[in-house]
Amino acid sequence: MVRNGTKAGEQKKRPLPEIKADSDGEDLSTRHTRPKRAAACTNFKEKSVRISEKSATVETKQHQTVEDEVVALHFTASPQSGGGEPRQTRRLTDFILHDEYGVPQPVAMVEIGDIFVTGVILPSGECDDKEKGRGVKCDGFGRVENWSISGYDDGYPVVWFSTELADYDCGKPATSYKKMYDYFYQKAFASVEVYKRVAKSAGGDSGVSLDELLVAVSRSMSLESKCFSTDFLVIRNFLIRQGEFIYNQLAGLDETAKKDEASFAEIPVLVALRDENSRLDNGAVIQMEGRPSNGVLRIDGVSEAAKCEALISDQEMVDEDQRYARIMQDEEDRKTMQRPKRNNGAALASNKGYVKTTEDEIAGDYPLPAYYKNFKDEADELIVADDYEVNYEDLPRRMLHNWALYNSDSRFISLELLPMKPCADIDVTIFGSGLMAEDGGFWFGLDDPDTSTSGQPKKDLEGMPVFLSQIKEWMIEWGCSTISISIRTDVAWYRLGKPSKQYAPWFEPVLKTARVTIGIFGLLEEQTRMSKLSFEDVTKRVSEFQKNDKAFISSDRLAVNRFLVGHGQIILQMFSEFPKKDIQRCSFVSDLARKRAERHNTRWTIKKKKILFKVNCNPRAGMAPVVSKRKAMQATTTRLINRIWGEFYSNYSPEEPVQAVGVENEEEEVEEEGEIEEDDAEETVPEPVEEVEKSHTPLKKIRGVSGKTESSWSGESLGKTSAGEPLYRQALVGEEIVAVGGAVVLEDDGNEVIYFVEYMFEKSNNCKMLHGRLLQRGCDTVLGNAANERELFLTNECKTVSLKEIKGTVSFEIRSRPWGHQFRKENTTADKLDRARAEERKTKDLPTEYFCKSLYSPERGGFFSLPLNDMGCASGTCSSCRIREDEEKKTEIKLNSSKTGFSCNGVDYSDDDYVYVKPEDIDGSKEANGRFKSGRNIGLRPFVVCQILEIIVLKESRKASFEVKVRRLYRPEDVSDEKAYASDIQELYYSEDTDVLQPEALEGKCEVRKKIDMPSRREYPISDNIFFCEQIYDPSKGSLKQLPVNIKPKYTTVKDEALLRKRKGKGLVTETDSVTDKPEEVSKETRLATLDIFAGCGGLSQGLEQAGVSATKWAIEYEEPAGKAFRKNHPETTVFVDNCNVILRAIMEKCGDQDECISTKEANELAEKLDEDQKRTLPLPGQVDFINGGPPCQGFSGMNRFNQSSWSKVQCEMILAFLSFADYFRPRYFLLENVRTFVSFNKGQTFQLTLASLLEMGYQVRFGILEAGAYGVSQSRKRAFIWAAAPDEVLPEWPEPMHVFGVPELKISLSKGVHYAAVRSTQYGAPFRPITVRDTIGDLPSVVNGESNTKREYKAQPISWFQKEIRGDNISLTDHICKEMNELNLIRCKKIPKRPGADWRDLPEEKVTLSKGQVVDLIPWCLPNTAKRHNQWKGLFGRLDWEGNFPTSITDPQPMGKVGMCFHPDQDRIITVRECARSQGFPDSYVFQGNIIHKHRQIGNAVPPPLAFALGRKLKEAVQLKSVTKTN
Repeated sequence: MVRNGTKAGEQKKRPLPEIKADSDGEDLSTRHTRPKRAAACTNFKEKSVRISEKSATVETKQHQTVEDEVVALHFTASPQSGGGEPRQTRRLTDFILHDEYGVPQPVAMVEIGDIFVTGVILPSGECDDKEKGRGVKCDGFGRVENWSISGYDDGYPVVWFSTELADYDCGKPATSYKKMYDYFYQKAFASVEVYKRVAKSAGGDSGVSLDELLVAVSRSMSLESKCFSTDFLVIRNFLIRQGEFIYNQLAGLDETAKKDEASFAEIPVLVALRDENSRLDNGAVIQMEGRPSNGVLRIDGVSEAAKCEALISDQEMVDEDQRYARIMQDEEDRKTMQRPKRNNGAALASNKGYVKTTEDEIAGDYPLPAYYKNFKDEADELIVADDYEVNYEDLPRRMLHNWALYNSDSRFISLELLPMKPCADIDVTIFGSGLMAEDGGFWFGLDDPDTSTSGQPKKDLEGMPVFLSQIKEWMIEWGCSTISISIRTDVAWYRLGKPSKQYAPWFEPVLKTARVTIGIFGLLEEQTRMSKLSFEDVTKRVSEFQKNDKAFISSDRLAVNRFLVGHGQIILQMFSEFPKKDIQRCSFVSDLARKRAERHNTRWTIKKKKILFKVNCNPRAGMAPVVSKRKAMQATTTRLINRIWGEFYSNYSPEEPVQAVGVENEEEEVEEEGEIEEDDAEETVPEPVEEVEKSHTPLKKIRGVSGKTESSWSGESLGKTSAGEPLYRQALVGEEIVAVGGAVVLEDDGNEVIYFVEYMFEKSNNCKMLHGRLLQRGCDTVLGNAANERELFLTNECKTVSLKEIKGTVSFEIRSRPWGHQFRKENTTADKLDRARAEERKTKDLPTEYFCKSLYSPERGGFFSLPLNDMGCASGTCSSCRIREDEEKKTEIKLNSSKTGFSCNGVDYSDDDYVYVKPEDIDGSKEANGRFKSGRNIGLRPFVVCQILEIIVLKESRKASFEVKVRRLYRPEDVSDEKAYASDIQELYYSEDTDVLQPEALEGKCEVRKKIDMPSRREYPISDNIFFCEQIYDPSKGSLKQLPVNIKPKYTTVKDEALLRKRKGKGLVTETDSVTDKPEEVSKETRLATLDIFAGCGGLSQGLEQAGVSATKWAIEYEEPAGKAFRKNHPETTVFVDNCNVILRAIMEKCGDQDECISTKEANELAEKLDEDQKRTLPLPGQVDFINGGPPCQGFSGMNRFNQSSWSKVQCEMILAFLSFADYFRPRYFLLENVRTFVSFNKGQTFQLTLASLLEMGYQVRFGILEAGAYGVSQSRKRAFIWAAAPDEVLPEWPEPMHVFGVPELKISLSKGVHYAAVRSTQYGAPFRPITVRDTIGDLPSVVNGESNTKREYKAQPISWFQKEIRGDNISLTDHICKEMNELNLIRCKKIPKRPGADWRDLPEEKVTLSKGQVVDLIPWCLPNTAKRHNQWKGLFGRLDWEGNFPTSITDPQPMGKVGMCFHPDQDRIITVRECARSQGFPDSYVFQGNIIHKHRQIGNAVPPPLAFALGRKLKEAVQLKSVTKTN
């Protein structure tokens, strides 16, 4: 028996790296000394280890469990031994070898690190069933000192593990460890089989040849039932791969061999077997000559000299990294061999499947294992990512230089193991690192001597060092003499430039395959009958290539055959992209596809998905130092937030995810053809299937009504209903008491539902009745599975039923807790006791006790405080009934008695009122708001403003009893675009045109005044429906002039008292003043003291403060340039440029609540390091009235995309810290802003948990999605918002959209097919026209490409209303600077026509010569060749349209980026920082900090201030309404 291990003191074991279960392994080819028995390790120390439940599959119920190995040995000692064994031996079953973290490890890992055992220890020797029952389970004992193999003479191997105390004969492993152990057992079995063939004592022949030995052993192993394969060639390759292992095992037997036995170490066939293994491990990088290799992928980055040196020293010493690399490679071999084979039919490259390339097929073309080592700082690519969803075709395009690709263990890996199409269920994970730069459009030349000379300018090698998130797909593009290879992550497309010197050998085979494929294209095009050229014909032709040809593989046809089939998936994919159909369908392609299919490789389903999430799982993310502001620090949380989210993810683990109805909305396949309007798609929260099922399950343990449900009143009548029916407070139904204010169970469509009893009465026919309101279970609301199963929500759905229909009663209470930060601990204790009581009742199978704290209104999109004063009054009235009646009245069209006015849709109209009318009702055509393709809002028109002249009563009409005669007022845009540009947006023109309309055509009322009577506090954005009129327009003549004296319009009566006082002479106001007066300042002492978290540069705070409701006293921002910008623009604010997790920890520590804070050690240490000034200025509970912010959204996507929805991953989400701030401070108001897909991230779970957390705190909550373009900016930007208000506050309403904008209603799916839209769509009409590009930037001076002068003069007066408002009192213009394009892109920009809608498709098909002599295509080759499947790449290299709007503002505008329409309408450059800022609604006085990239990021990540202003106005109304109510 040979022992394999480490002598005490001979070598220190390396600490095991953190690896995943069943992911890494080890080859034992490096052992040289084989002592009979290893001495005990001198530094042995029993370690406390953790073993995962998944791994521990032993049956604990059948065996006694102990914690100490010594105790287990005592219990399992044989009676014969009497406990006096010099070296104890036991048998081991149901075992797992694992590291100190409980992660299973291969047997060979014993030589590398500390390995422990969990298993059942049995007495040694044979034993009966009774003795087997004496087995003792011991968790994590050891450590394992060595392993050994015996049984050579018996013909079957016996594997032993040895600890310091005993030797263990290994029997059956645990189920979860079986694959890992069986592979090692096969290596042992192979060693025994070879022993039998060469050992003289076993009847073997030591003179046998290597081929004879391999044939004999392979045949013998193939007949073994436990062998991993019956394929002779597979076993033969396995034997060669394990040649050194087998040699070392048998050579170790020389110490105990008989004197007449030949030394195993000197037997020629064993030496040949060892050398054959070494030859494969140390072969050339690309072995094209000679016979093909069928080995497993070998990866290494060392030089030839280093390889030779390693070969010579292999039997003497192998350095630690090399040994570990071999162990890992052996484990990869195991996985490949044990991977189940699938027969997937044809392997044609198609739109339905992609056949995986395995490591076995391409092994001979790659070097030995090597690892990515870079000690330079690298930034997370998510730093430059945009925080919103896009289709993968719309991702930005960048360049990657000096790059390398690697797996999760940082081991170099081949790109071709990854599919060239986005596929589902990919089991290959590849990351990358490199220098990120702007895509310069440079390609590799086919004639380049190697990948290190790509012809790229030296300056292009400059860039930001980044590490990439998981690579999802890649593609090859080629021209007549060039190749371009690109990879895609969830953040961007990266064109690959020069690889790192270390990684170059892994890139060369991919380039070689591309060159070979292009060579085959040339062969086929030369043939007149190309379709008849078979695979064999092509193979012969390729083998005849000259050696100086870049497509040369080998002159050996067998080697060419192997190369073409092994790399066949790349070849097939390139053929599928070839423009000529006859070449796509030639015989060569069919033959190659068939040969690929014969290999039975895994077939992935091609499925193009939207990019929903961005999280970086790159191993570099966990290494220091890494320059990443998205560093995944575990969130600092309060115990409440930790409990809510933690319990959810413990119940819904990634192994059993919450299924969702219509989840295809998130992962729908993208059509290959046709235009995709991604921006117009409705966003919905998927409806979990389990939630729907839960609503149909019967209630457990209700107090049922027995017998014939006899009922009687208990007590006297309380009064009468409006119909004279007596009211009662209590009734006896069967044996149950039913009372007003209680809850009963009714049946509705076969389902048991709970109703709140509002009142009970008796009808005139003596029928006893009950009127109740539905109490909806949380799982049937938008909360889904995030809801508390005991919480019910009152609704406005009510009905009247007979007492006989009652199925039972439930325990129910209206719960009200004192609210505020000062009651937080008290409420926490009460809730803890309540949960404990509920759990106890559940254990005892007692009825569930339900409670209700909120009213749920899906129609209003939120949860509201209970109307306690109107609930359970037994008065015979119901507030739900009143609400329904009011809604019904609003839909009625009713003429008043004097016939001078009417009501319609809840609005009262009368003569002389000014009203809104849809354009189609005036023009008589629904095409009035048709849109052109060149711009989203071009052609969209606002409401027509009219004045009611007369109400015409119709006596004989059946359709309506009256009609409305109106006078039309025109707008400047009705005259011309130029007039609209130069005029005030609130200006109207009087006319003599009249129309007769149906009352339903009216959309609401507005005011029209004289210009001097306009509000004294004019503001941007507009929030009032007020216009002025001083001119008359004649559309027939096109004339416009001042109103004649004889025409006196009936203007709206002015109700502004301040303005009236000015008109009476108490204040002097000029015409100019009336137009430019700004909102009066509101004392900051009366505003809400605000904390802005994830503050950015301050867009949200800017708008809220402008609305006069908020005073931002504190702000937290992680990025330093953004923090500086916030401080510059809000000098009165205390800005913390730090991690919010650290700040929250410091605050709770300052208040002495560190025991309630769950934070990392890192956060604790950083909080302690804050200086005293920072600690002194920290906000405290009671000081903060309002918390707002937008937590980063990259992590939300990670919870779903990579199956990392486990609690350990979710803990890193900043949403948890954000909610914890709300929980700890309990402000009066709370506002969360995020990307619109926040509501659908992670199948809606993040959104639902956020709502559940706020409700658990006691807040009222409202949610919705708004389009910023409808609130006064020239940009499409959709954002999700969640309002929360304290229970005694008024929850803000959503602001009314004021501008026409081409988006549909932005709906959120609630449950059971119900949807909610916060506001109406304005694409068919709104009070004001859309803001155009010309309105926004038409007055700015011209600048050139790369302009860097940050301060300049305006040079021209503002023209449009918007320009006047955005300039304000600013004198000089700042940040009118733009990114510099490279020479090629600048040439392209100059050739893009200066007309609306122009983009790359308008470029001429020609080549241009650059300044360094390089000749390149003007049109990027990838665009026309991939346009069909990428929506024609519309907008790339696109110009803005003066009369259209900006696309969504992003953090890095570039012509081939996600939003490629970034060229100025008239100038040959990218839009400037100031132009982007104006598109977001930032005033020209707003200052940004850092370099140009920082400034673009600050703008692109900001909330548009006009949108924030609109929200602030509604918050202000809510605060004022609360004050009025309190006063009354």
